[in-house]
Amino acid sequence: MKIVDLHCDTISCLQKSGQSLYDNSYHFDIMRARKAGIGLQFFALFAMPQGMNESLRQILKQIEKYCTELGKYKDYLQPVLTYEDIVTARSRQKMACILHLEGADALGNDSEILSLLYRIGLRSLGLTWNNRNLLADGVGEEPGAGGISSKGKDIIYSMEKLGVILDLSHVSVKSYYDALNLYHKPVMVTHANARFLCNHRRNLDDSQLKALADNGGVIGINQVPEFIKEDGKPKLNDLLDHVAYISDLIGVEYVALGSDFDGADVLLMQGVEEYSQWPQLLAARGFTPAETSMILNENALRVIKAVL
Repeated sequence: MKIVDLHCDTISCLQKSGQSLYDNSYHFDIMRARKAGIGLQFFALFAMPQGMNESLRQILKQIEKYCTELGKYKDYLQPVLTYEDIVTARSRQKMACILHLEGADALGNDSEILSLLYRIGLRSLGLTWNNRNLLADGVGEEPGAGGISSKGKDIIYSMEKLGVILDLSHVSVKSYYDALNLYHKPVMVTHANARFLCNHRRNLDDSQLKALADNGGVIGINQVPEFIKEDGKPKLNDLLDHVAYISDLIGVEYVALGSDFDGADVLLMQGVEEYSQWPQLLAARGFTPAETSMILNENALRVIKAVL
């Protein structure tokens, strides 16, 4: 059963270190991902907020690294520009790759840069990291954070028209609800968990989760320890508690996987290779084979198909 994972930061690590996507010392590489059964991986571009010009320079360097690795390992990787590319990847036993921008600081307020990145291959975008930028407020501005700016609205409209997935990880509460009203396709929260079980600012409360279900979107379960249990020392069952809680609250059809590989030094799983255990782990928690398939790939693919 092929797995879809909605978030990893490996490309930014590789751009800095010069290591290979095929085999490296990080959480994710092609060799281990193939053994674990990864069918589709979202690859995030990320630069710490530092002004739009410097952010753009860093993002462009990461895109160059991404494109270089795609070229080197084209026998294993299929870049996704349309949903048909995912179908092609599956038929050729390749891993499909979606390019994502985590935090849109690099765009400034220029929709032309969004269009350019789309031409290069960008198909998913999160408006903010934790900070405020020209498009929206992030969770770091809470309490009392604002929402989507007028330029942010324009960018969201452009994303919908182009066919770019909207990721609402990291945005403020007001930005979250603003975006759901502005974007008329299903959204993703690519790497977050349930606030009810762990009161982390990046996790979603019950009202946000219900709004996500109303939108038809999905949430990718995050493996950063502080998102799972407030003492930062979770066990695997604590993570599965988030899967079960969200499934019980809004329905299993809105749950997916979003590891955050290489987005933190320590994750609950040691690396992508441990995804091979997930069909058995979900079965042991009482999820049926059909529900397990939904969590591992079908829910995410539904949203991707609706947008792309």
